Amino acid sequence: MLLAALALVAGAASCGESRDPVPSTTVGVITAIEGEGSEVMSFTLETDDDGTFEVFIAADVDYGFDLAHLREHETTGDPVRCRLEERDGRAYALEIVDA
Repeated sequence: MLLAALALVAGAASCGESRDPVPSTTVGVITAIEGEGSEVMSFTLETDDDGTFEVFIAADVDYGFDLAHLREHETTGDPVRCRLEERDGRAYALEIVDA
């Protein structure tokens, strides 16, 4: 019984779900982008302080720029500052600015 419970816990921990809370604001570099051209669906943000997050683009947010600009940040390694909100266990960008 104990062995089955431990296997269940180990399996849940390996599913890729982040147990850490999403910070309200963080600065990091974009290391990967999901989507093509200006159709950015999400990006991977690596930070020094908060870890690594998959940040999703919120359909209800006007970011004020062509999201293809994020590809420049991915290429150059120039950091971005993101204001984030957790929705259904995912980090969504409310604001993305050059850092």
